[in-house]
Amino acid sequence: MAAFEVESWRVAEGKEEEHKKAISGWLKWVNDHRELFKEWKSVRYFVKTIAGEESDRHFIMWEYDSLSDFEAYKKRRAGYKGPYAEYKKHDPYHMGVFIHSSLKVEVWVDLDRDLWIE
Repeated sequence: MAAFEVESWRVAEGKEEEHKKAISGWLKWVNDHRELFKEWKSVRYFVKTIAGEESDRHFIMWEYDSLSDFEAYKKRRAGYKGPYAEYKKHDPYHMGVFIHSSLKVEVWVDLDRDLWIE
């Protein structure tokens, strides 16, 4: 059963361009260092639009093959040791471009995937 980690946030006021560069730089860095993220089946980036007061909320969705893959990655990356120290330097979360009080983290698991329309 697949697992999806979904983080959402609002961009810090006046930091829109810095945020855009930070997210783009992070995605490029991750793509260049895929060996560090073997459990990530996919990573997707969205912004909510026609959603009332939730408009302009940004989302990153990580897909894992299973909850155990999610947990294995989180355990290995804990404390940003070794090669993950460099990863932390590219993580927009640590760049002051988010409103940290707006951050939400959820983990979703898929249901009835054989009935999905893809």
